[in-house]
Amino acid sequence: MAEGDSNFGFKDMEKALETLKLLESHDMQYRKLTVRGLLGRAKRVLTMTKAEEKLKNINAAIGVFEKWLEENGGGASSKNAKTDSEDKVETVPGLGFKDKAAAEATLSICGTRSGLPEVGHQGINWQLQACPVRHQNEDKITAIKEGVQVLEDFLEKFEAENRIKDNRAYLPLAVVTKLPDPKDELAKEFLEAYGGSKAKGNYKHLRTMFPKADDKTSWDIVRNRQLSKLLEQIKSEEAKLFDTETGAPTDLHLQLIHWAYSPQPDKLKQYIEKLAKKTPEKRKQESSSSASDSSATSQDSDGKDKPKRKKKREE
Repeated sequence: MAEGDSNFGFKDMEKALETLKLLESHDMQYRKLTVRGLLGRAKRVLTMTKAEEKLKNINAAIGVFEKWLEENGGGASSKNAKTDSEDKVETVPGLGFKDKAAAEATLSICGTRSGLPEVGHQGINWQLQACPVRHQNEDKITAIKEGVQVLEDFLEKFEAENRIKDNRAYLPLAVVTKLPDPKDELAKEFLEAYGGSKAKGNYKHLRTMFPKADDKTSWDIVRNRQLSKLLEQIKSEEAKLFDTETGAPTDLHLQLIHWAYSPQPDKLKQYIEKLAKKTPEKRKQESSSSASDSSATSQDSDGKDKPKRKKKREE
């Protein structure tokens, strides 16, 4: 577990602010998903709390989290939320928590998918707050509560073990397309799907899209399997991700990128930004410099040959 993760909480405004401070060392996607998860749990705790002081403190913490999400493009009324709504992303079939079995099936389905934290922290949490309240049938309420408990236990473990780090977040399509095209046919087809007319760079669509040769395994699952193989190869070979001289991604790293993933996305983006800043004139200068180096090397060789020719004439 990463240092500080166990200190996340929402008991009052001070704790919420402390949590946001601790999250500053993490990337933005991790921060948003964690805050959404805490927000969902805080709202659920509200429904089970009666003490006025506790209600007041938790509501204050909720206000802190909601304000932060609005300011950082993660709120319900944010531009991002609006985009998802307009884009009409199809939901993954089979998800639910009507009882314990349904909840366990949901976790099984999510286990192979890269969008697991989003399902867990957003969809599940938001629905957990309201579902038991909407039903009057005691048997249904009991079954739902059992399903809810399965998911809540998972979410607590998920956060405690900091498993969001294994999410293999998608690189934006705009980043991937700045680099050489893949040679692997499956990776090429994946990028065509990711940037095609349906997904349009929105990875959530890949959960309900399939390769031409397999109409049962969605692209997000295929991607995770390919990434697992490549990451294992990188680990076993102790391969580097970037060339030490040029700063360019290595071949194995490039293969990861072709599946819209990089273990070091910030460094990769810096490299791409550096490439973009190189004007044609700068490239020409670099080329000239390289040519000069080659010329100098050639002259050095000629210089070594000349004394030999002079020696022959003296003989």
